Amino acid sequence: MNTTKPITRKEKGSTIERVLRILSFISEHEGQYDQNELAEAMDLPKLATAKLLVQLKELGILRENMLRKVIAGPEFRQMALAVLRNKVFESQRLKVLERLSALIGETCGISVPNGIEMLYFERVQTNWPLQISLPVGSSVPLAATASGKLYLATLPDSVRRVILDNIALEVFTEHTLVDKAQLEQELAVIRELGYGRDNGEFIDGMAAVSVPIARDGLLLGFLFCHSPVVRHSLLDLETFVPLMQEAADEIMALMLTDD
Repeated sequence: MNTTKPITRKEKGSTIERVLRILSFISEHEGQYDQNELAEAMDLPKLATAKLLVQLKELGILRENMLRKVIAGPEFRQMALAVLRNKVFESQRLKVLERLSALIGETCGISVPNGIEMLYFERVQTNWPLQISLPVGSSVPLAATASGKLYLATLPDSVRRVILDNIALEVFTEHTLVDKAQLEQELAVIRELGYGRDNGEFIDGMAAVSVPIARDGLLLGFLFCHSPVVRHSLLDLETFVPLMQEAADEIMALMLTDD
């Protein structure tokens, strides 16, 4: 009689296959699962998963946030940014941004979450004599920018509350929202609108709007447009949101193509 124990789903897969599965899963469900919940959601053995997570955290690939949920670590984020900076992808995105900037007549770019800040990843600047200079690589606050507020608005309530409870709501202009209740109200409006907005909250005299670059739960970043209010008010920029959403869809399609 054959007494060999059948191999279950949980026992299948090499270590490298499990690591790749975990990284792929975290990239799509960042901040949603703690260590045990992650193993259960992925149908992996808890002990083996725990050991892998310890190693990945030691390498800076993964880490835990303040809620003990597993999220991308600094090394994983740098790796992701390096892929995005690949010249092939960069040239494709810049063509889309250039067309959008020409249509709107203002600076357009892409920002990505980077810890408790937003990182200006790419941009195409207009040739107007009066412009606001925020160079690529600049870090900007979550709670006072169009992209940052949109990112906060999309987070689960528990994660957002922990972030807001642990970051300083710095005053940048007289319009900056530093009262948490007022900020939460604004985030609720942004969540309903589906786009972010900044009416002089980060830089006095600057308005900005932002839309997500996302598909099927996968978030690449945020497409933004900003302008001095003497040329375009916030209301003006909001009329360009449909154009921005089309451009965001195009960028996402480029990043997901197999070509």
